[in-house]
Amino acid sequence: MALKRFIFSDFLRAGLFAALLATLSGPVAASEYLEGTERCTIGDKRANLKALCRTVTVPVDPETPAGDTLDVSLAIIPARDRSVADDPLLFISGGPGQSALESYPAVAHAFRHVNRSRDIVLVDQRGTGSSGLLDCPTPSEALQWDDDVGALVRDAEQSAAECLASLDVDTRLYTTSVAVQDLERVREALGIDRWSIYGVSYGTRVAMHYARRFPEATRAMVLDAVVPPGVPLGPDIAAHAQRALSLILSRCENDPGCAAAFPDIESRTAAFITELEATPIELEWEDIARGTLETSRFTRASLAASLRLLSYSAHGASLIPSLLHDAIDDGHLAPLARQADLQTRTLEDSLATGMHYAVVCSEDLPFMDIEQASENARGTYLGDVPLLALAAACGVWPEGRVDADFHEPLGLSVPTLMLSGEADPVTPPDNVEQLLAASEQARHIVNAGQGHMQMPLGCMPQVVAQFIETLDTDKVIHPCLDRLRAPPFFIDANGPQP
Repeated sequence: MALKRFIFSDFLRAGLFAALLATLSGPVAASEYLEGTERCTIGDKRANLKALCRTVTVPVDPETPAGDTLDVSLAIIPARDRSVADDPLLFISGGPGQSALESYPAVAHAFRHVNRSRDIVLVDQRGTGSSGLLDCPTPSEALQWDDDVGALVRDAEQSAAECLASLDVDTRLYTTSVAVQDLERVREALGIDRWSIYGVSYGTRVAMHYARRFPEATRAMVLDAVVPPGVPLGPDIAAHAQRALSLILSRCENDPGCAAAFPDIESRTAAFITELEATPIELEWEDIARGTLETSRFTRASLAASLRLLSYSAHGASLIPSLLHDAIDDGHLAPLARQADLQTRTLEDSLATGMHYAVVCSEDLPFMDIEQASENARGTYLGDVPLLALAAACGVWPEGRVDADFHEPLGLSVPTLMLSGEADPVTPPDNVEQLLAASEQARHIVNAGQGHMQMPLGCMPQVVAQFIETLDTDKVIHPCLDRLRAPPFFIDANGPQP
């Protein structure tokens, strides 16, 4: 949809329990909260994980606990060592709208060091995955990009209205403020005294609000791609995306091989955007995934979608100069069109539409100056379409429950490690400064040239595991991080220069 397109039974204890789980990835400690779980597999065929699953029943409205209920789904990845730490790690996914159980398997390798001695708990936030999924079918025409701003805005409004009409729940109760109450009920049901928390992107907002509400239950936090309280996601989306693209193209121009292969790539890209805005290009391209020939109009919006989604990771960014050069100099647009279509569909499939609207239309849109933000977005490659689409969609969506102190500054009183990518197109490093100034035990790591989400990169899994083990923010800066580099740019289809 236009908005999302732009913008985580009773078993016996001790020896019998460990023997029962011997078929899992390794020896398992007899943690009390594993009682009541059943063996399950999460993830798809490419990355499935054996886990322990159960549900916890929570009130739909925490203020009326005797009313309707909702089953919140969770999975536990048991620690591989028998000597397991008492406090597990809670994984909170991003979005908003991602399922923790569905998204974790793809990044499980990044948590292998933490998982050696700590169980990892995954909870599908209400409205995602198997916790009362609030999803809506995406009309096929919503995936077709166009530069008709009026049509895109009308599409966003109509899609949101149809989504809302298809849901038979009170969407006002699917916000972060309510979700953290669910997490606390999960903790209590599992009998966990305290847990450490990892949150990524929107998940950092959830983690911090949980820590605000329940500080005594929060042992430590790792915040990856930080969304601070009081910073709505949306008004600076175009500026952040432009900043990231400029960093990527400047890095190319400062790299001898990339600069020689793609001279003046930044200025030529700006000219190409202007040309596409004036004259979209009719294009036929092969959809490799489906084995079909597709026809579409390649517009400025098509290019913007591809560039923004590619810039989320340094690996995607390494393709950008080559793809732009082929499109500008050779008229070879199919790879960019294919990227725009593939990544847009992947984004649509990974987010629960209704839950996404429930959060952003309550926690973000009401705190934006749309007129000012729209003016600031003009002149960027993304433009103001995302903001206009957001405003239109939220115009038909009811505002949900938001705690009175939700947007107030937060001083982090527990040991906290914050991770940022220098070229993150949505949550830039500057987001963290206010948090750092008000925090007692916090450290910020910025990885040069990297995009969104740092946990899987280089030696970061070891660094985070050491922090979770020791809670020492003074010793987390490891020399191995100095060796972390953004991937070299692709010069042609064969890849980077030797």
